[in-house]
Amino acid sequence: MANSPKRFVILSDSRSGTSLLSETLNVHPQILCHGEVFHPKPSGHIKVPLEAKELEDLVTLREKDTEAFMDWVFDHPDIEAVGFKIWRKQSPEQTDALMADDSVFKIIYERTNVLARFSSSRLVQATGIYNLKSDANRPTKLDTKITFNEAQFNKYLNSHRELFMLYREKSRGPVLNITYEEIKNNGFASVLDFLGLSFEALEPQKKKLHGSSIIDRFEPSVHNAIITAVTGAGHTEWVSEG
Repeated sequence: MANSPKRFVILSDSRSGTSLLSETLNVHPQILCHGEVFHPKPSGHIKVPLEAKELEDLVTLREKDTEAFMDWVFDHPDIEAVGFKIWRKQSPEQTDALMADDSVFKIIYERTNVLARFSSSRLVQATGIYNLKSDANRPTKLDTKITFNEAQFNKYLNSHRELFMLYREKSRGPVLNITYEEIKNNGFASVLDFLGLSFEALEPQKKKLHGSSIIDRFEPSVHNAIITAVTGAGHTEWVSEG
């Protein structure tokens, strides 16, 4: 009888670079990494072939019997590690249950440059572009300049800090704290080691949407306001991201 796969979850939030992590892990021969299985529209997030009706049935199962849905998500005995990513706002109850389950491996994945996250979320609203595959051409629409509201940014920053503090305080069992910046600069070896899997030289499956100068994503007229905000947050380095 096949062994049960190691179960893992990526605890994060939107615009944190999680597609880079999950899609790249998914090319490892012994990993199945779903996307956001609790997304309101999970088509494309569930990494197995599905017919439309079957997807509808899974969404119904997710809403009526979450435990059975979780069993289905993790039920891949031919794979060594199976996981997915989740934001707490998508399903607070299930996120809390996963954090409390000490048999589930937790990858707490944070993009520490909150101005980069904030700008990325605003650019998605402006352009409708969420991700680019590694071999895709970059649309000029991504050069759109956005505005800045300090009150909105401070609210976003506080929510970010509270969320990742919660993840760290409530997660039980094996936990890996890792950042988008570490993955981008050092690769995926630390995640594979955490999951107890063989090393593979994984080729990143997503392309960076924007340049390293975060402040230049915004209209020039708001640059001084941005500098004031990040100085007040104690992170003047957030105006760029290597």
